Amino acid sequence: MRVCVIGAGGMGSTFGGLLARAGHDVTFVDTWVEHVAAVNARGLRLDGVKGDLEIRAKAVTEPPRGLGADLAMVWTDANNTRRAAETAVTALAPDGFAITLQNGIGNVETLVEVLGKPRVAAGSSMCSAAMRGPGHASFTHMGMTSVGEIDGGGSPRVERLRAALVEAGFEARVHPDIMALVWTKFALNCAINALCATTGLRAGEMARVPAVDRLQDRVIDEILAVTAAKGIALDYPDFRAHVKAHCWKKYNRPSMLQHVEAGKRTEIDALNARLVEEGRRLDVPTPYNDALACLLKGVEHKRREVPARTEADYAALEAQAAREPRLAPHS
Repeated sequence: MRVCVIGAGGMGSTFGGLLARAGHDVTFVDTWVEHVAAVNARGLRLDGVKGDLEIRAKAVTEPPRGLGADLAMVWTDANNTRRAAETAVTALAPDGFAITLQNGIGNVETLVEVLGKPRVAAGSSMCSAAMRGPGHASFTHMGMTSVGEIDGGGSPRVERLRAALVEAGFEARVHPDIMALVWTKFALNCAINALCATTGLRAGEMARVPAVDRLQDRVIDEILAVTAAKGIALDYPDFRAHVKAHCWKKYNRPSMLQHVEAGKRTEIDALNARLVEEGRRLDVPTPYNDALACLLKGVEHKRREVPARTEADYAALEAQAAREPRLAPHS
């Protein structure tokens, strides 16, 4: 199978690398120039769950026209989904299709807008991975990867992908209702990731701070209210108990916390902020998720914009502010 992996971060490098090792023709597409150069010069180093591997692979910053991929796997963050979809248009063969395994909701819909519904499938993975540097990724946790057609069930192309993933060493299945599973992972991320990113706590630490644990309950209340109003059946019958048990025993760093610590933009707009939007459409109040999303925007700004400022910079900003009209309050 000819595969184009769009977004060669930790997860994209892991999936694409192991598919390449299994004999598939894999091309990585990523905007990180140093990573692309390292993969082409030395191959991809992938350590972790599957050992310490050196994998020969191809990497580009833009896919060449005529690549003719059977499959485009979208692994960018949610902020770059539309650009990834446009990349898939160039990369795919006429009968090829794209699949998103990203966090959040709205990614499937964006791919459908750009590519058309018949050329899009969906997935969700409980694996985790991290980048260690250009040309070096770590496969940190093996979990189930689920794929399916967005209207439900499987198909020959989805079964072919499942078989390829199993051949590459993943745990993989075709899920009968993949969009319900996408919503379940979305709900899990909303319940955990933004709280960790805002407080700087890992899940196990958060679970042991009563005030934060109590705040998580309010966030979960709203998640359950929105999913119920939308008619979504989450994969876990007792979603709250699953979240609490997960947080109690896990001390990993969620990707959103990693992004904040690295001064990168987070995926909050595809997670808690998106839940707030869904709540507005359904007339379901979501004040705790709204507050959490707003606070994280402030944390993002602090990490991305403020670190290099000096007292002289603040003095200049105050002088500039005195000359500017005050912005109207946000609604």
